[in-house]
Amino acid sequence: MFVTKVYLFSLLILILSNQISSEPIPLTDKTWKDMLCGQWMVEFYAPWCPSCQYFTPIWSDFAKEMISKEIKVAAVDINDYPSLSGRFRISVLPTIYYVRDGVFRQFNGERTLSGLKNYIELQEWQRTDPVSSFVAPDSLPMSIISSIFDVSVLVKDAYTILQDTYGWPSWLIYIFFTVVIIFVGLVLGFGVLMIIDYCVTGTVKDDINNLADDSKDVEDLDDNDSQKILKPKTAPSSVPKLIASSTPQRKIKSNISSSVTQTQDDEALLDEILGDDNDDSEGLNTSDMAQATDEDEQTPNVVIRQRRVNK
Repeated sequence: MFVTKVYLFSLLILILSNQISSEPIPLTDKTWKDMLCGQWMVEFYAPWCPSCQYFTPIWSDFAKEMISKEIKVAAVDINDYPSLSGRFRISVLPTIYYVRDGVFRQFNGERTLSGLKNYIELQEWQRTDPVSSFVAPDSLPMSIISSIFDVSVLVKDAYTILQDTYGWPSWLIYIFFTVVIIFVGLVLGFGVLMIIDYCVTGTVKDDINNLADDSKDVEDLDDNDSQKILKPKTAPSSVPKLIASSTPQRKIKSNISSSVTQTQDDEALLDEILGDDNDDSEGLNTSDMAQATDEDEQTPNVVIRQRRVNK
């Protein structure tokens, strides 16, 4: 009699455990990462959706069938966890994902018990392209989108509290949220500017330090090296040639003015020579100017003598 009771009690526990485990596993925004290990079939639904209500018994039967396949069947209520709807990009209800070792595939087959079983048993999931790693639910962009959904939920809850608990009118709540958003934007913008200014200022300081190091190197030069660096360059040797080349032109000009008297001709020629020499001597250093002046003092006398011989 005692053995019979123990047997019946064990059988009852086994039946209850199977019944409990046959139901879809509820996932939340805290436990959704459990699906990254092993094989999972996850349904996203909403209680108000007629299609979800029709699909609920099928999904429960599928969970019972998958007990022996070591495939976990789960369900997510997007009304309770809207951030997961943003993370998984839910646009149609119900949406089903097949997850295998962290790789996500969206199920697009028949929403029947046979269609779900064939997808697993016949490995039809291999025909489905995996979700890109950039938009996968565990990627950084999807995490940001999930955070935005969380913020929207907080704003909605705050609106409800201000209106129901404190009795604020709608227009006052909108003004309050507008002021808060502007303030947050200013704080974030100021923070970004401070970061940029810090980065740029650090770069400028580094450049100034480098310049300081270069100046130290210049100070370390001895007197001989500094004199070599500061030594002026000599003027090119072509300057005397330019002065000499102007002599034939002055001779040609003296022949053109043959109708003028000798005294006037000599004075005009002397003035012209001195004026040309002054123009040619600009930009030269002191030594070259002295050499050019000596040559110019001799040139007028030679020209005047030739002029008198010709006449």
